[in-house]
Amino acid sequence: MAESLQGGSRWTRRRRAWAVKVSGLLLILAFVFQASVAARRDSVTIDEFVHLPLGLYMLYSRDFTLDPINPPLSRMIAALPLLRRPPAFSTGQARAGHWALGYHFMQANRARYQDIFVSARFMVTLMAAALGLLLWVWATQLYGRAAGLVALFLFSLSPSMLAHGHLVTLDMAGALGFTATAYAAWRLLDRPGIVRALVLGLMLGLAVLLKLSAFVLLAAVLLLCLIRCFEDDGRGVVSRLLRWAGLLCVVAVMALFVLNLGYGFDGSLAPLTGTRLQRGGLLAGIAEALPWLRLPLPRPFVEGVDMVLNVGKGHEPSYFLAGELSADGWWYYHLAAFVLKSPLPLLIGCVAAFALWASRRSRGLRDYCLYVPVLIIFAANSAFNSLYIGVRHVLPVYPLLFVAVSPLFAKALNGPLRRERAIAVPGRHRGGTEIVAALTAVTLLLWYAAGSWAVAPRYLQYFNEAAGGPARGHLMLVDSNIDWGQDLIRLAEYMKAQRRESVALAYFGRVDPSVYGISFTPLQRGRSRGFTAVSASFLMGRPYFWIHNGRMGWVGAGTYTWMQQYEPIGRAGSMFLYDLPAGAGDGGRGG
Repeated sequence: MAESLQGGSRWTRRRRAWAVKVSGLLLILAFVFQASVAARRDSVTIDEFVHLPLGLYMLYSRDFTLDPINPPLSRMIAALPLLRRPPAFSTGQARAGHWALGYHFMQANRARYQDIFVSARFMVTLMAAALGLLLWVWATQLYGRAAGLVALFLFSLSPSMLAHGHLVTLDMAGALGFTATAYAAWRLLDRPGIVRALVLGLMLGLAVLLKLSAFVLLAAVLLLCLIRCFEDDGRGVVSRLLRWAGLLCVVAVMALFVLNLGYGFDGSLAPLTGTRLQRGGLLAGIAEALPWLRLPLPRPFVEGVDMVLNVGKGHEPSYFLAGELSADGWWYYHLAAFVLKSPLPLLIGCVAAFALWASRRSRGLRDYCLYVPVLIIFAANSAFNSLYIGVRHVLPVYPLLFVAVSPLFAKALNGPLRRERAIAVPGRHRGGTEIVAALTAVTLLLWYAAGSWAVAPRYLQYFNEAAGGPARGHLMLVDSNIDWGQDLIRLAEYMKAQRRESVALAYFGRVDPSVYGISFTPLQRGRSRGFTAVSASFLMGRPYFWIHNGRMGWVGAGTYTWMQQYEPIGRAGSMFLYDLPAGAGDGGRGG
């Protein structure tokens, strides 16, 4: 009888393990399906317009200097499918700059422009699926199988993950690199050794090759190792410091090797004075003070870091938050964007998880490897990132937070399963409390899923209820938070359904709308009339490039805010649609 019971118990455990694995794989497949649908529905965004041609250019030429602010690996991975059926392309166009390369690529491939990007977008979706698999594994190892499934559920239905998991940009690849590095650091801290230090160095080097801002991970790794060093493990302080200093040297050497290898050792150890640096910038000052200085870093990487430190500093108000335009931005912008763009159930879970961690009541062994990188990402963006254009710059915090909040939901959901055992123990009649906790967790998770499904497949358009939801989110944030030039397909479909032959257009993007079959004239105040479409970013005053006086040029801040006085007749995603009367905008009315 005992053997039978044990066998039955093993069989039950085996079935549960298989059920967990199948559920996890189904969640990953659900993410891939949702992202693939969105990849076909979204037109080419501003950053994709240049990233994909650059990726192909780098595959052909191995020249990484054209756009150093972004590293090569993510773009080259996305461009790999193009080698199977090469598009019309000339590397010689790069002499005019990377944006000129994007225009050449568009004009030379108009007939299959969208299809080319759909194939490249699938590579990004595969990287996102790898990220989902990684956080599933990590959450399971930290908190158990139920928590692993919860973390994967949160990932698979995250509007932000879905929004950036199907676009040829560096943001999802960057999130993968960040998470893989944090996981490798956790593994090293759990069992210190040379092999795990080498793996961490490999992940750190790859993370920087995927997205330049990953160099802040160095600070995270140093802080995590310092915390681990001073944990009580029976050694003297000096011995522990020497041990961890040695392991960090291994990490640094491996990361430097991988980084240099990724750039083909281009300009490594060359004098800093020979690098193209922003005059008056921090690195330019160092080069001037120390002309003999040589760094074991690739020249394009150094130039990219210099651009990150100086980009976005201008005099025209180009950044938007909660109805206000600013030239300087706000130190809290990225935290505000995260709060406005994240589902409220996730924010509730984050507050609870951070409270438990701060009070030292979190359950995971050394799960500060989740929390410390999150804090560093927000701090680094507040201190150094002068581009206030999207929550995507803090996208790597999402996977870490999915893992961090997963045990809270898992514990609540598992409560009723332990109810009989709890009642059988004297003094533990808590069944009602556990049922309430489980119902609360289910409600929050369904609320989370409903928010994502409500905007599918227009995931960039998601805003939580506190921000006014998708209908009013543009009043809080614009640019890549909602309007990245992704809605030309939806505008074309609307025009076809409504039998609109032409549109007066103010489009926030780089793609020629005629590529998607849209007949248009540029919107002009006092001259345009009839059917009109205005991108949300332009509507709220954000300056950018658009056709003005017959040619593409810079459109200043507030150029189209006069449209706010008119009531839209509809929307095509992030584009507001109007039926303008003759002489609209005359007399200086509106913003």
